[in-house]
Amino acid sequence: MNNLLQADQINAHFSKAAKSYEQGARLQREVAFDALRFLASQQHGTLLDLGCGPGWFHHNLSSHCDHLVALDLSAAMLQQAKRHGIANEFIQADAAAIPLPEHSVDTVFSSLMLQWCADPAAVFAEIARVLKPGGRFVLTTLVEESMFEFQQAWRLSGQVPPTLQFSPVADYLHSARKQGLPCHAQQKTFQLFFPDVFTLAREFKLIGANYTGLKPAAIPGLAGRAYWQRFADAYQRNLTTQGLPLSYQVLFIFGQMPGEPN
Repeated sequence: MNNLLQADQINAHFSKAAKSYEQGARLQREVAFDALRFLASQQHGTLLDLGCGPGWFHHNLSSHCDHLVALDLSAAMLQQAKRHGIANEFIQADAAAIPLPEHSVDTVFSSLMLQWCADPAAVFAEIARVLKPGGRFVLTTLVEESMFEFQQAWRLSGQVPPTLQFSPVADYLHSARKQGLPCHAQQKTFQLFFPDVFTLAREFKLIGANYTGLKPAAIPGLAGRAYWQRFADAYQRNLTTQGLPLSYQVLFIFGQMPGEPN
């Protein structure tokens, strides 16, 4: 699959979920609020929300800047973000090709967007390009071992896990530093619980993450349902008193560009 086709498919799924995203974004909320701790000292200038989604987090970001720029690949997501009426500027663009001048941004914030990018190195390069001297960045992304219960259940049911292959921490950090971002990192585990796999599947669909695939393609009718039931039975082995767990490994990448801020 070429990168353009992948981007088009991801865009289509997230655009379709633009109106329901906030309803299902439990993980996204937890991670974004946790990432705020890295913005505590940044209270002015221009902040770029890279991969802003429907703009549900803009109220929290607005207190960390004077001018908030919302950028997303999906026009439908930006339309939802405009309804909040908080950001000052809205840009539909790929994060690997940010249409902003060099050294024009004081802060870049991006939460749980990088794992959807075909070329994270290009995104890091663009972040380094648009940040001012002394500018700060706070990025979060999913890394390997995320959703291991989900992938394990597919394997136990005799199938190849139909989901993203998340990159190792070292790959992200090497790439970011190579592209000019002097970064630090922290990794943290987040865990959600579901009453059953059907609820899990619905939440994926609400946020557009059903791009990852929740059943084998090209298995029609009764055969497809049988494969799905085998997956559900395998996942049930993970049941706890809180429900069925789904674990995510989240990498926080943060730092400051060389030079003195304006």
